[in-house]
Amino acid sequence: MKTKKFWIPVLLVVLIAIGSGAWFYQKYLEKKEEPPIRVMYIPLGDDDHLMIGQNNGDVFSITMPDTILDENGKQITWQELKRGNLLDIYGDGIMLESYPGQYPGVTRIKVVSQGDPADADQYQDIIDEIWSPRDSSQLPCLNVGYTQSYGVISAVTMQGGYSWTYTDEEGVSQTITADSSKVTMWSDLPIMNIEKATDMELYFDEQPVEVTAIAYPADFLGTEASGEEGETASIETDEDGNFVLKNAREGMIYLIRGQWENGWSEYGFTVAGRQKQLSS
Repeated sequence: MKTKKFWIPVLLVVLIAIGSGAWFYQKYLEKKEEPPIRVMYIPLGDDDHLMIGQNNGDVFSITMPDTILDENGKQITWQELKRGNLLDIYGDGIMLESYPGQYPGVTRIKVVSQGDPADADQYQDIIDEIWSPRDSSQLPCLNVGYTQSYGVISAVTMQGGYSWTYTDEEGVSQTITADSSKVTMWSDLPIMNIEKATDMELYFDEQPVEVTAIAYPADFLGTEASGEEGETASIETDEDGNFVLKNAREGMIYLIRGQWENGWSEYGFTVAGRQKQLSS
């Protein structure tokens, strides 16, 4: 019985050590940081952005860090940043040579001032040079991303049937529709090679309002599989609001269906072991 009494002080020592280690590590990272860069934040569409340096006019994008603080020091997400916000960006100071520049080594962001959305209007020529709004008649594309022991993989999917409504240049509503056969009949489906069942991120270039998925056994490849052969696959959203196909399995054909306000579109791919391929 006496032995058990030692667990509480030992546990406290361990927790203190862990907490102290995290604190010292954070201070170590901050010590390695270069002086902050003062920028104006300009969103581009739903997922892209530009940073405009307020001292030298540099134009670049960044890899968003986990730590983003508002004016009061409260943690926020990058989606809460607004056009015209003035930010201090901290990082390793290494800018990749491209145009716009790329700053992947950002460690934290601090909102200095809310600014005004109209403040960004002075940079409209730069924005127009780099980015243009999406063509409303263009169907969304889908890439799949996942991680294996040998690296991070990103691959395109195949587009199938769709129905899409848009407004043309004359202000007239147009609808384009295409039917497709069962995904099991699609030829040359992209193959996602995995080592074991894994979650796959679904990267749409226009975020849908809803995503569903059906999985078919690879044995049905090249056949008109009925709906009964397929099973509903689990789709969840991560902390950033991205859709994730859960537990994608080897030997399956996946049909992904995205739903937007403008319509819907279907996408397909197969999943195989790293050294295997599915054949019809």
